[in-house]
Order: sequence, then structure tokens, then C-alpha cells
Amino acid sequence: MTEQFSDAVRRFVLTSIPTVPHIETLLLLWRERQESWTAELIARRLFIAPAHAQSVADELRDADLLEAGEAPGAFRCRQSEALASLLAELDLAYSRHLRTITALIHSKVERKAARFAQDFTWDKKK
Repeated sequence: MTEQFSDAVRRFVLTSIPTVPHIETLLLLWRERQESWTAELIARRLFIAPAHAQSVADELRDADLLEAGEAPGAFRCRQSEALASLLAELDLAYSRHLRTITALIHSKVERKAARFAQDFTWDKKK
């Protein structure tokens, strides 16, 4: 199988994108980087609950991917040359390889869930 996107994008998704709403929010604000977005606007655009949009945006801000917008409670994509390059590549990869990127995100979640379940599995040998 040929590489569909760079290792940098793969690593970024695995280390920095916990859910699909996170990548959708980040890319929405990347594409519309001249605008400030409130959680309410993000929620309407992504068809998620406003509280969920707020949580996702807060997590992305805490990860230093978003920053405060002009209006109180608003967000915008953080501007840096390195991040701009990575997000441009992520945007292209996500538009061309949606299933692969989302599978990568979900595989990470599934691995965490499996490890969590293993921690609570009763061992008959004990």
C-alpha cells in the first residue's frame, strides 16, 4: 500500500486529534481563519450540541491549536508558519482520505477502550 499522506499528518492525528469533532472544528477554523467563531456558531456548522462544541474548542485551545478570538468567548485558529503548513497538509489529506483519517482517529479510541476494558477484566487464574 502506498503512503496516502505524510507521517507528520499521521503523527499529528494520533497525538493531537482525539475525535472527529476535534478535526472538524480545527479544520473549520483553519479554513475560515480570518473569522472568530463562538461555540454556538461551531455547533450550528458541525451539527453538534453547543456544550460539546465549547468543550472541543476549549481542548483545542488548551492544546495551543486555537486562540481567543476578538469577541469574548470566540475562537480562531492559531497563526504560525509551522502550524499553517501542517494544517494545510491535514486539510488536503482529510479531503482526499476522509475514511482513512477517521479510521485512524477511531482506531485510537478503540485501542484506549480495549485497554480500559482489560483493566477491569477478572482474571480467573488469581
